[in-house]
Amino acid sequence: MSAIIMITQFFFTLVIGMYFFTKLRAERTDSRTMEENSKKEAEHLNSMRRISLSEPLTEAARPRKVNEIIGQEDGIRAIKAALCGPNPQHILIYGPPGVGKTAAARLALECAKKSDGTPFRRDAKFIETDATIMRYDERCIADPLIGSVHDPIYQGAGAYGSAGVPQPKEGAVSKAHGGVLFIDEIGELPPCQINKLLKVLEDRKVMFESAYYSESNKNIPTYIHDVFKNGIPADFRLIGATTKKPEDIPEAVRSRCVEVYFNPLSKESILKIIDGARERLNIALDDGAANLIAGYAKNGRDAVKILQTAKNIVFLDGRERITADDAAWTLNACRYTNGMYFGGDEKIIDISVIKPKEQK
Repeated sequence: MSAIIMITQFFFTLVIGMYFFTKLRAERTDSRTMEENSKKEAEHLNSMRRISLSEPLTEAARPRKVNEIIGQEDGIRAIKAALCGPNPQHILIYGPPGVGKTAAARLALECAKKSDGTPFRRDAKFIETDATIMRYDERCIADPLIGSVHDPIYQGAGAYGSAGVPQPKEGAVSKAHGGVLFIDEIGELPPCQINKLLKVLEDRKVMFESAYYSESNKNIPTYIHDVFKNGIPADFRLIGATTKKPEDIPEAVRSRCVEVYFNPLSKESILKIIDGARERLNIALDDGAANLIAGYAKNGRDAVKILQTAKNIVFLDGRERITADDAAWTLNACRYTNGMYFGGDEKIIDISVIKPKEQK
C-alpha cells in the first residue's frame, strides 16, 4: 500500500515538476523573443532617426523675432498689451491662414518673459496643440487636452492595473502650467471639450473622477490620492487662433479672452515677406518675379511656397536666378488665379501670355 502511495506521489510530483518546467521554459522563450523584438525595433527606430530631409523653405522662412512678422503691427501690439506685464490675459487671435497668427503666439511668450513684473518664469513652456486633431474618448480613457484617468479595466496589465489602481494622466492644460497653451483653430473644438476647458480656466486645475478610486485603498500611491483630492495644477494663459468669424466662437470663450484681429496681407506686405525670405535663404530673384508672386499669393505662406517651387525649377534648369518667366510658369503650373486671393480684382499681369523658359 505504501509503495502505491509513493508511486502516486512520485507521479504527481513529476507532473507538477514538468508543468512548472514547461512554464518556466515558455517564459524564458517569451522573454528572449521580447528582447530580440525590442532590439530589432530599437535598431529600426534609430535608423529612422538617422534619416532627415532638408528643412522646408516655409519653416526656414518662419519669423524668429516679433518684428519679422509683417503687416500685423496693431495685432502684435495688442498681443503684447494682453500678455506682457504683471497681469497677463487669455487671448483669441482672428485672421485668415498664413498671416502670422501661430508665429505671433510662439514669440509672444518670449516677449512676456522679459517684461517687467511678469509672472512667467524663464523656463515657462509654450505648449502647442491643434483643435482639428484633438480627439478624446467619451469614457475619459484618453483626452490629450484636459487629461484622463487610466482605469484598471481599460489599462490592462502592469503594476497599477494588477493592483486595481486608477492612474491619472496629464493633458496639454497641465503640461502648459506656468506658461502658455496655444490652440490652433480653437473654433473646431467640440462643445464638450470647450466646456471642460472653460472649467479649467476658471479653477486653474484639473479634477479627475474614477469609479475605481477609494480613499481607503492603501494600494493607491500617496500622489494619486493627492491628485484625486486636490487635482493637477493647470494655471496657464490661453492663446487661441482661428480663421472663423467672432460670431462663430462660443460667447463663453470670447468673454474670457482679449480679442485680437490679424488682417489679410497687402501686396506690399507680401513683397516684404518675399524679400525677407530671399535675403535669409540667399535666393537670387528678379524684382519682376517678386512682384508677380506677390500679386498672386494670398498670404505669406503662399508666397514662400511659390518662391520655393520657382527656386526648384531654376535649380533643375541649372540656373541660379529666378526670373519673371520662372514665376509665371510656376503660377500657371500650380493654377494660381488672380482675383480669388486677397488683393481684390486688380489685374496685375496676364501670366497666360508669358512664355515660360524652356526646360533643359
